[in-house]
Amino acid sequence: MDKQAPSPRIVPGARRSRRGLWTLFTLLVSAPPLAFAQVLAVEESIVVDYRPVIARIEAGDTATARSRLQGVVTRLNVVEGQIVKAGDVVAVVTDDTITPQLSSLSSRIEGLKSQVKQMESDIARNEGLLAQGFYPRVRLDEEKTSFEVLKRSLASTEAERRALSARESEGRILAPADAHVTDVKIVRGSVVSPGDVLATFATVNGVVRLALPERHAPNIAEGGLITLRLPARSDEVRTATIIKIYPELQQGSVIADAKVEGGLTALFGERVDVLAPVGERRAVRIPKEYVSTRFGVDFVRVKVGERFIDAPVALAAPLVDAAGQYEILSGLKPGDQIEKPEPRP
Repeated sequence: MDKQAPSPRIVPGARRSRRGLWTLFTLLVSAPPLAFAQVLAVEESIVVDYRPVIARIEAGDTATARSRLQGVVTRLNVVEGQIVKAGDVVAVVTDDTITPQLSSLSSRIEGLKSQVKQMESDIARNEGLLAQGFYPRVRLDEEKTSFEVLKRSLASTEAERRALSARESEGRILAPADAHVTDVKIVRGSVVSPGDVLATFATVNGVVRLALPERHAPNIAEGGLITLRLPARSDEVRTATIIKIYPELQQGSVIADAKVEGGLTALFGERVDVLAPVGERRAVRIPKEYVSTRFGVDFVRVKVGERFIDAPVALAAPLVDAAGQYEILSGLKPGDQIEKPEPRP
């Protein structure tokens, strides 16, 4: 009789080990694939070239405050450099001959009103007498005609007083718009005539007037963006939009106006450096994360065959542009595959 083979003995530790291996295998199968290095295809892009030109800051609109009366400046509320709101009282011009005329007209109006009131009472009484046969109709008709003439005289005098009051209000000189006061021509107590300039204003809309060479005319258009730098303001850089191109050349230059985003705090007549668009070209640009520098040489990992190698490249500028990209002069061509360099320990 054959002996029965002994059953294999399972060690508890071995069972746990097999279970752990199976769990690890399940996790590896179900786990997402490892993230590979980010690969980027090199492409050409359109780059706009800019040329530095000199521009001058000028006001988009200017205005003057003029006197409409012959009189004396009794109040002056502005000084050079002050910002005023539309409708603010700039100065008050007083004509001393207007006040006595107004007083005379007021007294005359009061007298005419008393006459009108008295005549109304007389006509009402005489109409009652006429009804009783004690007053002639012809005389009553004459009184009514005189009454109509008196009322019209009162209305004319009141209109004359309103016109004189309106003339007196013309002595209040108001600001035409929200603007800077650029110059004040008079002082308090000055005698002015109609048409005399009291102050000049310039609107605060941040308009820069450009003068570009004639050959750059095809490269600028209304709505285009430009960059300007203020040398007198610690080289502050601002962005402006071309809002108007003038149809006439001046001394061989194209004149254009550009509005600065967010306004501009500067002196009128101040010079600025403007980077104006002069043409377009094709260029290779890549994000800065794909460029590494070692020992003063810039490298990009380029795919050659089945692997990536570090290839030296020449940059157009040591700093990135506004989009965070480098322009590559040599070392890359459209269609190359590049990847981010491995972080150095």
